[in-house]
Amino acid sequence: MDLDGIVNQVDKERLYKHIAELEGIKHHEVNPKNLKDAADYIKKELEEYGLIVSEQKFSFESIAHEFRNIEGVIGEGEKPEILITSHYDTVPNSPGANDNASAVAAMLEAARILADQKIKGKNIRFVSFTLEELHPVRNSNMRQKRRELNLVDNNDRYVSSHTQQMVRLFYKKFYKLSLTNSYEKASRIAFEEIKSQLDENEIKYAKYLIEVFSDLKSTTDWIGKTGLVGSSKWIKQAIKDKKEILGVLNLECIGYSSKGKHSQKLPSNLFKIFPKYKTNMIKEIGDFIAIVGDKNAKSLAKNFCKHCKNKSIELPYVNLALPFSFQFIADKARDLLRSDHAPFMQYGIPAVMITDTANFRYPYYHTEADTIDKLDFNFMRKVCQVTIACALDFMQI
Repeated sequence: MDLDGIVNQVDKERLYKHIAELEGIKHHEVNPKNLKDAADYIKKELEEYGLIVSEQKFSFESIAHEFRNIEGVIGEGEKPEILITSHYDTVPNSPGANDNASAVAAMLEAARILADQKIKGKNIRFVSFTLEELHPVRNSNMRQKRRELNLVDNNDRYVSSHTQQMVRLFYKKFYKLSLTNSYEKASRIAFEEIKSQLDENEIKYAKYLIEVFSDLKSTTDWIGKTGLVGSSKWIKQAIKDKKEILGVLNLECIGYSSKGKHSQKLPSNLFKIFPKYKTNMIKEIGDFIAIVGDKNAKSLAKNFCKHCKNKSIELPYVNLALPFSFQFIADKARDLLRSDHAPFMQYGIPAVMITDTANFRYPYYHTEADTIDKLDFNFMRKVCQVTIACALDFMQI
């Protein structure tokens, strides 16, 4: 197999085209048409490459829209599978060029190239999930409560700077606490710490949030209930169907790199203990890809790292595949589970998140400024190349 010849087919212009097509808010309330159009686009592209394409559809009683996971497979029959995954939805305010059109683009380009290869004995399945960001019912109910309490206007903007500041403070404390506590406990502690600063309606909203999180009493209950909805539904069905999944390469925010000093926000001391390649941790330069997983993903992560060192690619990396169980990571480092690899890890399936580290590097994360002009297509091309090489190589194991 001419691996270099295969990965060198990755075309930056195609990556750009996909992101230009997919850029835009894709959210069931703010812009449901874009969410539908993105699913249609992904489906059309996979069909054009000759894959066997299908959809997993699901809905919620209180939500008018139908939701769709889109997938295409190279191969046939009940064979062991390698998955390359992404998500195509966005948060309500962001066009999502990096989060997560960059990953969808790389997934589609990998599908185009791998569709021309002779795959024997195993399948390669490409899945783009919906509703990675937020659970639609919880999210809609929270928006409705803000309106009922007159905390926001018709565009969901807070009507006072004090309310905006207090909600931000609540979530800042909640987020920090939730890294090592359940959502239920984190919300209660966060409220107690700030309640003396809140007015009457702000107190009502904070108590409502505690109620919203009251059923999330463990450090893993949030998976599929606050986010990661599409992937959680997909893997539950796959388990019922007895699919044999050998490994998952989950692409999440892969389009941004920076040569700037201190552009990487994760502490350099943390990175010193992990395997790395061609990184500058002293100056905290954010020009590497991170590979995140648990102990089950050790071999898959090492395989990905091996291809980062390919002389025709040379992609800097930090390997954050930890020698710990999924439960240990959920209890101690929930940040490492913030994408669609987590539901697979929960079932003991080897899965890694491939990421530019998102908000730990990307200054436009979850903002209106997450647009195509911010992205590094040379970096993205290398990530796509390594993903292809890793999938092909891992299938031989």
